[in-house]
Amino acid sequence: MFHTLISSVELPIWLVLVLSFWATAGIIHYIIYPLIHWLYYQRTLHTYHLLDEKLAHGLRPQALSNRLSWIERLLSDPPVVAAITQDAEQSGLQFKESWHKARRYAFELVPSFNLLLYFRVGYWLARGFLRFLYRIQVGYSAETAYDRIDKHACVVLVSNHRSNFDPLFLIYLASKRSSISFSAGEWARGWPFRQILHAIGFYIIRRESGNPLYRKLLERYVYTAVSNCVPQGLFIEGGLSRDGKMQPLKLGMLNYVIKAMGHEECQDIVFIPSALNYDKIPEDKTLLAHQNGSFKEKNRFYSLWSFVQFFAQLSVHLLPHRHKPFGYACVNFGEPISLKRWLNDQNIDDITTLSKDERIAVINQLGEQLAGEIKKQIPVLPVSVLSGIFLQDMQQARTSLEIKVEANQILHNLKKQGAYLLMPDGDLDQAIAQGLYTLRKRGMLVRNSAGFYLPMLGYQKMFEYYHNSLPDAEVNKTD
Repeated sequence: MFHTLISSVELPIWLVLVLSFWATAGIIHYIIYPLIHWLYYQRTLHTYHLLDEKLAHGLRPQALSNRLSWIERLLSDPPVVAAITQDAEQSGLQFKESWHKARRYAFELVPSFNLLLYFRVGYWLARGFLRFLYRIQVGYSAETAYDRIDKHACVVLVSNHRSNFDPLFLIYLASKRSSISFSAGEWARGWPFRQILHAIGFYIIRRESGNPLYRKLLERYVYTAVSNCVPQGLFIEGGLSRDGKMQPLKLGMLNYVIKAMGHEECQDIVFIPSALNYDKIPEDKTLLAHQNGSFKEKNRFYSLWSFVQFFAQLSVHLLPHRHKPFGYACVNFGEPISLKRWLNDQNIDDITTLSKDERIAVINQLGEQLAGEIKKQIPVLPVSVLSGIFLQDMQQARTSLEIKVEANQILHNLKKQGAYLLMPDGDLDQAIAQGLYTLRKRGMLVRNSAGFYLPMLGYQKMFEYYHNSLPDAEVNKTD
């Protein structure tokens, strides 16, 4: 006869907790995490193939590349290794110490592009947010020409720089054709901007850094991205406009981009001039208050605090309203310019064979041509036109009828100059009403009991700022 012996084992509570902890950690590490990772990768892969078919220019394979592989490729690039060696010799450091410095730069620079965040989340958030603030208008001067761009050409959107919203607009409006990689300045180095912008393809740069090692890493990263035909966004002014006019050109990034043509997959580089304009720029007061650029000296918390203040100000616009709180925003895409064809027109077979001075001259010539195309494409918006009217006499009150008559005359003159006019469905009354609403909401304009509109003298600089976005010939009339 067999007897079943049952005995109990008593364990101290601390041991039970330790065993439970390690058992839970093991399940998470070996089962749950790999399963989530696999599901996420499958979802990303499905999205990649879907978008590769739907987007006009498809997606580059680099969209699925691991960020660490980009960083390791960059750090093992022969010119970067040479720069690390030179930095170690000049600074008296060991090679390993200079290599770690370069690695820190690379982690700050290289994005961690998240396909799902960019197209599945970011697109819809950007769409809803921008349409909440603005009436968005898009112009295409040569839409059919975009479809003829070769798959082995790197597309570069070259734009003026009016606002920190510029990349958001261009990414949103170009998302039906391809993803675009932009650069962001020092303001984006702090949390959480760095993490968010890296995830949607931004590379964050130190614009004022003169460190040779850092500049070489930046140059080789841009070279690697362009040579693999990863579409790029480039602000040819280098910084935001402080007075409403296009700023002097900064062509260092253009130089980096050009160096990649003819290497790896990049058989050509196609520039698309893109011109932006806004009825209201969120950071206009900051730009006018820091004409000398002193806000670059602010710490990283300044960007975060400004961001919080901006969203707090939006709370007053949450109630239903007829007009958009920030008025109109317009982007106009111009005729694509093939670098290969442009060089042929200049009788240049290979730009890399030119001397340094000749190369600089060619890049300046190309930069000036691109800037000229952008200037011609800058949209004329209601607030810019109204600003010109009120600047003629800041102490004169006008009726809405007088304003419309003067606006009509300005628009007629601009049309003769070939300017790109934005009038919603040809409705001048609607455009002027939206412009007046935007100015009154900001306190730049008051309407008295008799129905006359009077500009506030304290906002003259702001009126000049927006008026300066008009073509030069029209701006000079009020100078």
